[in-house]
Amino acid sequence: MTYAKPWRLATAVALAWCLALPCLAQEKVQFTSLDRWQGPERLVLDGYLYKPETQGRFVALVMFHGCAGALGKNGAITQRFRDTAKLLNGMGYGVLLVDSFNPRGERQICTVNPKARAIQEEHRWLDAYGAIEYLNTRADVVPGKIGAIGFSHGGTAAVQVMNAELPVKKQGAPGFAAAIAMYPGCASTLAARPDYVAYAPLLILAGELDDWTPARYCQKLAERSKERGQPVDIEIYPEAYHGFDELSPVKLREDVVRSGKPVHVGGNPAARVAAHARIREFFARHLPAQ
Repeated sequence: MTYAKPWRLATAVALAWCLALPCLAQEKVQFTSLDRWQGPERLVLDGYLYKPETQGRFVALVMFHGCAGALGKNGAITQRFRDTAKLLNGMGYGVLLVDSFNPRGERQICTVNPKARAIQEEHRWLDAYGAIEYLNTRADVVPGKIGAIGFSHGGTAAVQVMNAELPVKKQGAPGFAAAIAMYPGCASTLAARPDYVAYAPLLILAGELDDWTPARYCQKLAERSKERGQPVDIEIYPEAYHGFDELSPVKLREDVVRSGKPVHVGGNPAARVAAHARIREFFARHLPAQ
């Protein structure tokens, strides 16, 4: 089964938007996920590749969007992803934003009960490993040095793709060199069996007041991992809610309920600045662009 019309419409709107406003995505690409979505063939995904200005090959990072998707209602790439791509481009990295939703006929899944979602966590990491496979074939990308960064639902993906216990990783697939997870959900990963085993450096950035994906689960995961000698670190920003790197102020989302209550989402200027600095430091240390 295919869902050509929804993602083609979203792409057309996005392209029209780019004609009207500056658009950072330098190249729209397509590649296959490892997921055979509702059929025998591997699903073709959309990606938006942001290239650095540096000449020659570049180290690439795969970016995973959250439950709201890669594109806004207007069809344009969400500002958070443009801002982060600009930050990373300035450091010399290429960034591939993977759209996991529109090719599956979904724009967002935030308002869908997690247990009722057609797109589950497994689909995200299958997309991630498809992105590694694709980037390693590009002549302008340094092969074997692919990093990752994800936000919210995509932050959960960033945590999970670093797990040596994933079936695809145990089958010998190339992994990520380092990853950053922004305000991910860690409860399912913490409870998974066999236990989570990080095979490369992972940094989790979380908000102290996050009531959508509470930081305590990630803190427990990081502590357990470090006790076992695994390269997992966490930084929790005080007075910060979910989506603390946004520019918009904190608001209550009545359409998203967790533990019987609506959740808070919105920016914290101090946490945003601190997180961007931590992103620079982490990738410069564990996956240098040069």
